Amino acid sequence: MAHDDHVHGPGCDHDHDDEFEIEVVELEDENGEKEEFAILEEVDFEGRHFAVLAPLAEVQAQSEGNADPEAGLSLEIFEVKDDMFTPLEDEELANRLMAHLDELAAKLAEDEKS
Repeated sequence: MAHDDHVHGPGCDHDHDDEFEIEVVELEDENGEKEEFAILEEVDFEGRHFAVLAPLAEVQAQSEGNADPEAGLSLEIFEVKDDMFTPLEDEELANRLMAHLDELAAKLAEDEKS
């Protein structure tokens, strides 16, 4: 999937929260349909670069309190090479990557307690 960079500036047509800005990419699927995704996390893992994305509409609904917090987000993992986002279809690699991210989050939480 190719993506178009989203540029924030005076001509941007949506609201921005000055305290927290969401990085957004627009991806086009094999049918030519475009959808905006929020980049939740980027990480280098096993010598490759990955991005964990969620549909922007879901992220905005949660941040505005308009979504069921129990529902969570629809996460998608993409490998990123030269501005190309390729869906990660290797389930075992995806599981290892998510476990790695969980470990990083736990370590960060522990460091914040110290």
